Amino acid sequence: MRSQDSGLSPAWVARKVVTYDELQAAAGSLWWLQSDPDHGGARRVMRSDPAGRAFPVTPADFSVGSQLHAYGGGGFAVTQDALWFVGDDGSLFRQAHGHAPDRIVPVRGSEQYGDLVPGPDGGVLAVRGDGTADEVVAVSPAGVVQVLVRSSAFLACPRPAGDTLAYLEWPRDQMPWDSCRLLLGDIRSDLLRPGRAVAGGPSESVVQPSWGPDGTLYFMSDRTGWWNLYRLRDGETKAVLPIDADCTPAPWEGGYRSYGFAPDGTVVLTVLDGFSTVLVAVAPAGSVRRLGPNLSSVKPYIAVDEGRLAVIGSTPSSAPGLWSLDLAAGADARALPAGGATESAPPWTPAPPSVDSVPGPGGPVRFLLHQPTTAAAPAPLVVRAHPGPTDDVPLRLDWTTQFFVSHGFAVAEVLYRGSTGQGRTFRQALHGHWGEYDVDDCSAVAEHLRSTGVAQPDAMFIAGASAGGYTALQAATRQGPFAGATAISAIIDPTQWELSVPEFQRPHAAVLRGPAGGVEPERIRCPVLVIHGTADTITSAKEAMQFAQELAALGDGHDSVLLEGGDHYLSAPADREQALCAELDFYQGIMSRSAV
Repeated sequence: MRSQDSGLSPAWVARKVVTYDELQAAAGSLWWLQSDPDHGGARRVMRSDPAGRAFPVTPADFSVGSQLHAYGGGGFAVTQDALWFVGDDGSLFRQAHGHAPDRIVPVRGSEQYGDLVPGPDGGVLAVRGDGTADEVVAVSPAGVVQVLVRSSAFLACPRPAGDTLAYLEWPRDQMPWDSCRLLLGDIRSDLLRPGRAVAGGPSESVVQPSWGPDGTLYFMSDRTGWWNLYRLRDGETKAVLPIDADCTPAPWEGGYRSYGFAPDGTVVLTVLDGFSTVLVAVAPAGSVRRLGPNLSSVKPYIAVDEGRLAVIGSTPSSAPGLWSLDLAAGADARALPAGGATESAPPWTPAPPSVDSVPGPGGPVRFLLHQPTTAAAPAPLVVRAHPGPTDDVPLRLDWTTQFFVSHGFAVAEVLYRGSTGQGRTFRQALHGHWGEYDVDDCSAVAEHLRSTGVAQPDAMFIAGASAGGYTALQAATRQGPFAGATAISAIIDPTQWELSVPEFQRPHAAVLRGPAGGVEPERIRCPVLVIHGTADTITSAKEAMQFAQELAALGDGHDSVLLEGGDHYLSAPADREQALCAELDFYQGIMSRSAV
């Protein structure tokens, strides 16, 4: 039973976790996707009016978002006359401004739409996939669908400019961050012939093509080992800002826009280091200046409307939200109202984390450390393995992390090998060593915090979701340092997962898995909590619950929570609240038993 203390309420935190995505400027307004805690976490398209007030555009009974390539993205587009979006049933909807949505293209079989962008004559272009092939299609306001490109490979990012179409293609046995090509084709023909490759290849990842205001083609490429922004002009490719840093995250979703264009030709882009994201403006003459220095994390959605820049940003003391910057002034960003229910202020003020590193078996391991201010050291510790592996650890206020800090726990978020934001070599370091190197890095952080007196030696725990859940389970098979492990929406056996995972991700499973193999209940050396939703389409709830039952039969304090209808991300506030309660009770139960 959870002890009564002054920590944050799980119900409050579950409602406070609101997601913002796919920010764009169109039709004189800002538009974005925002989760709605009042309607089960449904994702709604939001719009700001000229006065800056935000309001939902799509009805509450629609959850907007593509499932293309399993992770979706590019779930809506705005034209002069209408909003187009992908509904939660996979259908394509058109909603004339000020009217109710119409199902313009019903879902058919296993088809999925995504990567929507405005097309000719008031229609949209989209990528459509059925699990065996991908197509770039043009959809008219009347619902007529024309196939422009068809490929047995994966397709993404259709970007038209006159009669020319830029798009991405990568083989089905590769991930787009390992190998991806940028192609150009002529869309005047009824069926576009295979395009001409202008960048990318077997050892180069090209992402986010876009046409500049003057018709120049831009794209991100990691040809130097870092994702930098390039422009292709008159047959010559040149880096906009050559830098030993990634300027975009791994493309798990469509619709990313990690750069944008100001009216005077200035290019605005993000620069990442695994923790923080810096906004940079590169003038036409080449001078570089930083924008919004008060922001520490920025999502890959850059929206420029005349002389103002809007981003989804955050700081160590503020959760993700909408921010605006005056490009000419270059001052701090200011927060914009995002709409939704008004929430009460938290009863407690979070302290910003510290950024630290510790020597590890593969080199320095960097991590964020959140420490409680009301508890004396050493404190119980939760080491969090992010859900990547190709993910990062944003330097921002995260209410889920702060929930545990408010209850007296220190929390360490580890940028383990395989994470993004540190170049191609670091990103691929986990290939063939999943369940080993990531566990080594998390364990090194825990041991360091124990030896320095930050962490309570008998109360160190590890937790992770999705791929991070596999890391947590593999850590639980080792002798020390963890007294318990929480696995949320976890992968149990990479070999089985490779067979069942959506096709987009199968090459990722294949290249990551190594000698660590599947997690066997008999090898577990500490109590484990398994949390899984029954509607998870990424990892198997059936496999997770079978694993939990086998653990329970062995005794030793294992526990499990099955969330009926819960998705991979535990998007519904009720699911998130139940998961937070279960995880806190799990840790406190272990600590109570060890104190006897």
